[in-house]
Amino acid sequence: MFDKSEKFERLEKSVQIFILCVLLSGCNLTPNLDIVGMFYGQSPRNDQRFDESMKINEENGYKTLDIVSDNYVVYVATDMHVDSTWRNTLAWAQAAEADADCPFALVLGDVINAQGNYPHFLEGMNPLTKPWFCTAGNHDIYFGQWKEYMQYIGSSTYYFVAQTPSCRDLYICLDTSDGTLGTKQLRWLGTLLEEKSKEDFRHIIVFTHTHMFKRDVSQGHTSNFSIEETYEITDLLSRYKVDWYISGHDHSREITDFKGVKYIIVDTMQDPETNAAYMCVSVGETLQYRFEDMNI
Repeated sequence: MFDKSEKFERLEKSVQIFILCVLLSGCNLTPNLDIVGMFYGQSPRNDQRFDESMKINEENGYKTLDIVSDNYVVYVATDMHVDSTWRNTLAWAQAAEADADCPFALVLGDVINAQGNYPHFLEGMNPLTKPWFCTAGNHDIYFGQWKEYMQYIGSSTYYFVAQTPSCRDLYICLDTSDGTLGTKQLRWLGTLLEEKSKEDFRHIIVFTHTHMFKRDVSQGHTSNFSIEETYEITDLLSRYKVDWYISGHDHSREITDFKGVKYIIVDTMQDPETNAAYMCVSVGETLQYRFEDMNI
């Protein structure tokens, strides 16, 4: 039994949460706002999503892409948040398709805002006939959308190899859509890095949605790693000489070098953000990046 003071505290907390939700919504309670999902996602938790991703991987295998040159360019986009428009997504897809040096592209999650928008996102991606690889963001699993993600996109935890004439590059996709790898995915990552360390990869790049470091609280109400998990993951990436960890989520670019690994947050590509941009990665003996602002 609760006494009156406990009941009052519970009521007070409920009122505070409601006020916070209203403030976060900008006082615009639209069907696209998943208030519950901001605090506790309605999709299966990380370990279950990992199991289902592994099942998809078992059925489809892990890809090896044959790249015609040792030097190539990877187009990277994130946080499209496609709803009623997909102009920036379309422009990015067209640019990646037109670039003869680009053999494939990466998408770092938050591709949609609400249920039913995966077809809209894919419509924007239509011009891109080259392979593209995606991971899930927190918005992609709001409203219990994990089933839709698997239906339209597939696995959210996997790896693939880019095979050039004289070397190989390893790309690892992680699902950080609810701000943690979870026990099973973290174990998988450690085992994969240990196994692949015995092979001669030129570069190892990890791509995912949630950033490892943050310098503001703009995403404080959504997914972020705990300090303990941040330490464990960064130690793992450094130990196995991962080159880059690429992410989105924060909507504003940031580059951090930590223990030999470069951590890059890529800008949002959401319509009609004034700072919309994407990243191009030049892969060769070294890794170089540039950002392309979108003036649409």
